[in-house]
Formats: sequence, structure tokens, C-alpha cells
Amino acid sequence: MDNLNLTAGDLITHGTILWEETPEYRVWITRDGDKMYFTTEYNSDILQALFDQNQREANAFNKSGSHGEMVKVASVPIGLYHEWARQGITEDREAIRRRLNDTDYSKFRTNDWRL
Repeated sequence: MDNLNLTAGDLITHGTILWEETPEYRVWITRDGDKMYFTTEYNSDILQALFDQNQREANAFNKSGSHGEMVKVASVPIGLYHEWARQGITEDREAIRRRLNDTDYSKFRTNDWRL
């Protein structure tokens, strides 16, 4: 027992297990033969509250007002941010611009300016 060289495959021999659970999301690991898949499931109540807050901020945003060098353009859940970071999106200005301008992610926006 001095040297346990375990891998994730040794711990998860088959099926799906709950890996992490927070108030915001759950992460499931599924083993299918030699492959393992991670699935993140977000709490819909928390997401809806975020979407509602983002919509209120977008409605209150004054396009013609005076803006400094920094303007809030979006608010995303921390779990999604980390998922984007693992994909390299947060370090690539063009990739984050494309992601935030994509209509699939419009509910994360706090104004309707194009980036």
C-alpha cells in the first residue's frame, strides 16, 4: 500500500458518477469502455436569475452615455468561465469576442454592443 498507482479508470470502472456538486452546477463523469466523458449540469434557477439580471442591466444600458475605458459586456457563471478557460477561449481575444457575439450566448450579455 506504499505505492498506489491508481488512475481515474481504476476508480471508475463503468457507468456514471457524480464528481463534483456545488449550488451552481454538478459535474458527472461517465466511463464508456476506454473513454471517459465529463458532463457539466448547471442549476437552471441560478442560470435564470443570472439571465434576468443580465437583461435588467442590458435594458438600463445607455448606448449614447459617457463610457470609460472599461464597459461590462457580459456576465457568465464561474463554471462556464472555467470550461471556456480549459478550451483556451478566455486567453484568445478573438475567440472570446466570437463567443460573446454569438447569438447562442446572448443571454450572458449585459448590452448589445458588438465586440
